[in-house]
Amino acid sequence: MRRSKLIRLFLMWVCGLLLLTGIAHADELTIDEAIRMALKNNEAYLSALQDKRKAEGQIKEAWAGALPSLTFNGGYTRNFELQTFVFGGDQIQIGGKNDYSLRFDLQQTLFGGGRVFNALAIARLYNKAAGQAVQAARQALIFNTRNLFYSAILAHDYVQVSQDAVERARENLDVVTSLYDQGLISEFDRLRAEVELANLKPQLTKSKNIASIALSNLRYFIGYESRREVELNFDFDLVDTITTPELEAALDTAFRQRPDYVQQDYLIKAYKKAIGISRSGRMPSLYFSAALEWAATVDETFPGDGDWNRSTSASLSLNFPIFDGLESSGKVKQSKADYVKSKLAKSQIEDAIRLEVEEAISSIEESKLRLVTSQKTIALAEEGLRVANLRFKNGIGTQLEILSAQEALTTARTNHIEAIYDYEIALAKYEKAVGFDRWGKRSRK
Repeated sequence: MRRSKLIRLFLMWVCGLLLLTGIAHADELTIDEAIRMALKNNEAYLSALQDKRKAEGQIKEAWAGALPSLTFNGGYTRNFELQTFVFGGDQIQIGGKNDYSLRFDLQQTLFGGGRVFNALAIARLYNKAAGQAVQAARQALIFNTRNLFYSAILAHDYVQVSQDAVERARENLDVVTSLYDQGLISEFDRLRAEVELANLKPQLTKSKNIASIALSNLRYFIGYESRREVELNFDFDLVDTITTPELEAALDTAFRQRPDYVQQDYLIKAYKKAIGISRSGRMPSLYFSAALEWAATVDETFPGDGDWNRSTSASLSLNFPIFDGLESSGKVKQSKADYVKSKLAKSQIEDAIRLEVEEAISSIEESKLRLVTSQKTIALAEEGLRVANLRFKNGIGTQLEILSAQEALTTARTNHIEAIYDYEIALAKYEKAVGFDRWGKRSRK
């Protein structure tokens, strides 16, 4: 009995340990995984994919004007009272009590003034434009994910800097208290150390709250549904920074593969085709139609094989507009205005691209310089704090020197993590500005 109780206690202990281990374990999330989840779950991007499928359907719809149409009609009529006429003194009824009809109609547009094939060309151009819109939505989603991911990393690093500052202040307070107890320093120095520690604790609490909010924003944006804790996996190495891009080469790349710029080219061509459709209202149209019909009129409920009469017909129809009340002229004028506006929109996009690329390159260069400087500053600040602590312990330094050195080190580390964040965001802006997608396809014409 005692042995079984010990076994049960041991099993409960193991289960509890496993449960606690599972709760304590956090899922690691890299930037690649965050982007993959965002592309899978983000509603705005999924909506853009549906617009692309809609454009593909419009191509099939446009083919309807070029391909023949074949329809079938079947009908039945019950005649309760038949028409009659008098001939030679006799009253004669016309028809039967039941009418049946089966009919096939074929219609084909032979010439529509270019309307049909222009509509098909426009549908294809819109499909290509929709593809570029998907790419633009994808790149915007990737940029926003990177921004939120690095923001969460920055907020987490702020917490670490604040924790380190609190630890240094606590260690300093321990040293000051020991010296005060020995009568080597004044009560003012001890109170000042206590105040410094008390001032840093609320900053740590605030940093943790900001980090929690930043992580929640990231989880919501990428559709992270797991309730488990998330630990962001990110390593930065100054060696991995890219060479500052050349402006002209970057602009050339952007004008070749920026999805919104390429998309506008397709839209310009589509608006130009739309002018042809508007002009087609002035052109003649030629249609061919054919019909095959079986009809039966009987008094019985159902017709027999010999009751059916077959008829066939074929016709050509020419429609030539003479005057349409200036409708076509108005449509042509509107289409030309849309075409000019689309070209102006391309110029606006080009100016925006130039500005984005210039700003991104400038930000990359600036953040790289700050990275190198801040890394060196951290080493200098750490050495300054070491010297200040040593001077204070030897009785030749002051508490003010230590507090000043601690603040300098905190500032240096803060500047460094901000430089890392600014560099990663500048790189993300640059890749978005030139239309480069390292996680998938590039935008191409």
